[in-house]
Amino acid sequence: MKLNEIPQRDYYNHILERLCHMVKRGQKDNAEKYGMVAAALIDPKGRTVQALNYVNNDGHRTHAERAAIEKYEEIYGDIPKHSIIVSTLSPCSKHMHDRLGISCTDLLNKYGIKAVYCGYLDPTQMDSCEEKREFDVKETNEPEIRDQCKEFANTFL
Repeated sequence: MKLNEIPQRDYYNHILERLCHMVKRGQKDNAEKYGMVAAALIDPKGRTVQALNYVNNDGHRTHAERAAIEKYEEIYGDIPKHSIIVSTLSPCSKHMHDRLGISCTDLLNKYGIKAVYCGYLDPTQMDSCEEKREFDVKETNEPEIRDQCKEFANTFL
């Protein structure tokens, strides 16, 4: 499934707005635990699971895409074909010493995710990501959402 074939940008932008609020709420509630990236997994039936990235008890960070996938599996089971990830930041692809598990690009490839809609394309990850990713990624066309997501990302990029 290609995102440019899906006439649902308004819906994905609405999800991104909710994810931005989630980041702000996480920072207000516990900035030490919750990070500046949120993601949602949306299945073909429209079931949506949202999650923030967070620091585990062992000090490793669970990225938002992994958190959303794990939460979805806990609630609904296997992730159906044609599910989509919406995230405030495009998926990571490079090694990170503090990240739990494989890169988000590798994780999404493993789960067969074919589409990602994001608030901001991470310029530090895109060069290594393009050759590895098996999914289509599009950035929001809404400048206010993009600016908010970029502001979140600039706190750690």
